[in-house]
Amino acid sequence: MRALFISVSIAASAAFAQGSGEPGGGPRAAQFAALDRNADGYVTRIEALSEQEIHKRFTQFDADKDRQLSLAEYLSAREDIDKRAQIDAALTARVKAALIAERGIPWTAISVETYEGGVQLSGFVPAPDMVSRAGRITAGVSGVRTVHNNLAVKQR
Repeated sequence: MRALFISVSIAASAAFAQGSGEPGGGPRAAQFAALDRNADGYVTRIEALSEQEIHKRFTQFDADKDRQLSLAEYLSAREDIDKRAQIDAALTARVKAALIAERGIPWTAISVETYEGGVQLSGFVPAPDMVSRAGRITAGVSGVRTVHNNLAVKQR
């Protein structure tokens, strides 16, 4: 097992030394190159259409305000998007934990999705009071900005 770990570590170090570590190479640089359709070293707003998150906040990510993203700006944007996704995942986990902790809430029937602090609840619960309770519990979780309660009552 230790020999496998050592050989994997050596292979990873060799790959990094050959340029697969970010700015010059790696998966993010390859994504940038794929977006840069005219291969001029920059991504325009139109070229960014295929990446919804980059396109959505393009002007925010364009630090030098030249209406195009350099590789460094793109890498910074991807880092920001990844960080936001991690924050949303942690918030989803906290909301699920709060629903699990609440007695009488059928948490297995409730789907929780989070995007930039907005939490959407969906699924079916057996009673109308559970819809409002689940919404109140979710709203009380730290970090939740808005709650879209799409729970529906399904009579048994």
